[in-house]
Amino acid sequence: MGENRSQRSAIALAVVTVMGVTAAARAEVPFRIGVVEDLNGTYSGNGGPNSVLATKMAVEDFGGAVLGRPIEVIAVDHQTKPDLGVALTRQLIEQSHVSMLNIGGSSGVGLAVQNVAKERKIVSIQSGNYAASITGKSCSPYGTQWAVSTTALARAAAGALLQAGAKTWYLIEADYAFGHDLANDVQQTVEAGGGKVIGRTQHPLATTDMSSPLLQAQASHADMIAFANAGPDLVNSVKQAKEFGITNTAALLVFINNVVAMGLNTAQGLRFPVSFYWDSNDPSRAFAKRFMARNGGTAPGMSHGMSYIATMHYLQAVQKVGSDDPVAVNKAMREMPFADGMLHNPHILTNGSVAMDLMLVQVKTPAESKFANDVYKILDIVPADKLFPTAEQSGCTQLQQ
Repeated sequence: MGENRSQRSAIALAVVTVMGVTAAARAEVPFRIGVVEDLNGTYSGNGGPNSVLATKMAVEDFGGAVLGRPIEVIAVDHQTKPDLGVALTRQLIEQSHVSMLNIGGSSGVGLAVQNVAKERKIVSIQSGNYAASITGKSCSPYGTQWAVSTTALARAAAGALLQAGAKTWYLIEADYAFGHDLANDVQQTVEAGGGKVIGRTQHPLATTDMSSPLLQAQASHADMIAFANAGPDLVNSVKQAKEFGITNTAALLVFINNVVAMGLNTAQGLRFPVSFYWDSNDPSRAFAKRFMARNGGTAPGMSHGMSYIATMHYLQAVQKVGSDDPVAVNKAMREMPFADGMLHNPHILTNGSVAMDLMLVQVKTPAESKFANDVYKILDIVPADKLFPTAEQSGCTQLQQ
């Protein structure tokens, strides 16, 4: 009898020991965040490795752990290919067991990856994809769009130019989701304001020779030629327009690295809306100083600022909820106030669109710029309620209550 009692005690002790080891092992399993980005290609300067850096900085500033687990950031390169983005995303979900995906670099990839995340009930954050359909007809109850929608960009940029007298427009658009959404939104804004779009020309992604669409636009005699493209395509459009002596142009989505690539001699005078500018207030300057110290002096652009702010907001929601449950976390994200102070009056709509006041900026002349990355002067602040459609107007049928 004594021997049986001794055996039972040993077994009980072994069970407790195994349970303790299992709990400890579970606590050591990293809480993983996946970054799905263009790390080396066309849009890598807009987001790319620096979006990975910004995500890691948010993790570090949060404290490096959540729910008792160390946080790990895993980055993959989608190369602006939707099928590759989908395959890599499935690996991140099935093999790395990520709790959140930060997506940038291409709206076509962003839409495809968000669909996978929606199917698998994984939180997705769009830090660098601007197509309005992301929080419109293709919205996800588990997703938020931190990159300003093409609708808001069009209303901010085209609205100001309409008021200045540009009544006839010609649109040069990149032939993929972002370019089409932006061109459509510009056309709607122009027509709603009493103007008219008299022509549209599409060009393939990563086009080096913009002469044909530029000459077609010039021949139309439109008051304004608007570029519904981004990254190197935009840089080439602006540079070649200047070579042809075309001055009646409008850039709609411009990143600070694009301005640096053009040079102030070429970019000076361009006006466009931005959601984040590193030198706009004390919190953004403090973040930028630390960011630039780690990447050789490259200033953070909109995608980088959004990667940091979105990741921090997400981790705060996980901590508040006490789990990574996508429904509960997204509900908390929509309800929680923003604490970083880098954005102007941000709030998340029920369709996942992160609405905020936008800054209308103008690129400085070389004489006005006092130091590296001193490139914008802020002309105006445009309130969010004039720019962002309501969740009910967006076309999203999966509004989170």
